[in-house]
Amino acid sequence: MTYIIGFDPSKSTGWCLYSPDRRKADGNFSHIECGVFQMPDGADHYYTGDQIGLKTTALLRAHKEAHGAYPKFAVLEQQILAKVGNTSADAMIYPWVATSAIVATLANFGIPYGTLMPASWRKSFFGEGFKPPVDKKGKKDWKSAAVDECERLGIQLPKQKALGHNAAEACALAICWGVRDMKVHAGRYHEPWLKLIQQRNERPSVAA
Repeated sequence: MTYIIGFDPSKSTGWCLYSPDRRKADGNFSHIECGVFQMPDGADHYYTGDQIGLKTTALLRAHKEAHGAYPKFAVLEQQILAKVGNTSADAMIYPWVATSAIVATLANFGIPYGTLMPASWRKSFFGEGFKPPVDKKGKKDWKSAAVDECERLGIQLPKQKALGHNAAEACALAICWGVRDMKVHAGRYHEPWLKLIQQRNERPSVAA
């Protein structure tokens, strides 16, 4: 049984375990497991990287114990090398800290991974031309849109609003694991990803 693990890296990182095989067999997304690596408010960058690495390790080991194997591929939201400008430094540093801790852990477990830009997974997950709601500040509220779509798909998200947002985007990333815009950062991971794509295309779908 193939499983994909998705991560939305941040100070409180969302994660998701999704099986395209079970999606085809069951015709729904109810099997999805998701959650958030929640950090204390006062957690600094070192503690955050430390704990996210440990929590990723624990999640991978628990998955192997439950399913007999590690996930076949991991998807992370790609971080942007932006100028600080009007953006808080922490708003960029924490996602990069989380990303580095996750990919280092994945590499140690031999799990191939790739990244998707927000525009890529949103287009795949929501569909062409989708317009998200606008929040009170007049900004596009993609997180609430992800929560609404996951709930429509029957995915059980954490009840706490802030946690649900992060978990929902991790679910979207995992579900979009096969899109053409995937960026595979190490050559040794490209072939495993292509094999998963080939296997997906060869399996007959039993779902409507």
